[in-house]
Amino acid sequence: MNNAKFFGSVLAKIRKDQGFPSAHQFFKGVGGSKSLGMAFMSYWDLERGKKLPKSWRLKAIMASLGIGMHSAEAQTLVRAYFQALAGSDELLGVLSVPIASGADLPSRELAEAATQKALAQLGVNLTMDQWALRVRDMVTHVCQSYLANTSGWVTVKELSEATKFSPAAVKKALKALKDGGLVDFSKDKARTLFEGKVIQLLPLTPATAPIRMALRKNWDGWLENSKRIGSKRRTIRLNKENLGQYRQHLDNAINLAEIYANPAEDRKESAVYLVDTSIFQVFPKE
Repeated sequence: MNNAKFFGSVLAKIRKDQGFPSAHQFFKGVGGSKSLGMAFMSYWDLERGKKLPKSWRLKAIMASLGIGMHSAEAQTLVRAYFQALAGSDELLGVLSVPIASGADLPSRELAEAATQKALAQLGVNLTMDQWALRVRDMVTHVCQSYLANTSGWVTVKELSEATKFSPAAVKKALKALKDGGLVDFSKDKARTLFEGKVIQLLPLTPATAPIRMALRKNWDGWLENSKRIGSKRRTIRLNKENLGQYRQHLDNAINLAEIYANPAEDRKESAVYLVDTSIFQVFPKE
């Protein structure tokens, strides 16, 4: 196996672990050349080991894969890249010894890694068209979210009572979701087509920005009349490196919610919650 093929095999494995069965599905699913900055054949050449990407393209590739800059997957991919460039991993061994830090506890890192691995095995990626359908209007967005967090069949009446939308509006949304391959809808009941799966978040790429903004707008509007369960705030000063590491831990903590989730819970004894995190730069003002 030549050096480029080694990198390509690592890239392909991470892509599959992130829930994209094929290179083409990944390319189309993240917005194509607009996100990756290259044509499909150029990306496919990377996975096939025909060439290596320019170093500055790695960031776009990792963002499209949905892996954080400080994640284990990112470290594996970058290591494979530099190993391919150097022809061996002898010098990389110098970087293998971790720098001791009171903030990085091995037990926490192991727990986060285990969580990420478990979620990756259950992960499923929606197409760009399916994401666009989800955010087309508030009713469609809310109905899909309810069904995605609920096992089994849900009646139109239950959806209407839970969301306060009219039965007619709910039926219209369910029909659209069925046509888009997101739910099964029969007469007066519906269910998600992804039961037992975890829908992966949209990658942070230019192509997905409009959809992410629409998602945020929908949730912001919905949360105006939602019950707040709890919140906590703290101001801290961080450099960019520590901010990046903290964001990665925060992302992992959000993903950990999936471990506690049980869509099959008794609907009268449970509720659907939204866990939301935000980090603001408050000083200096920009």
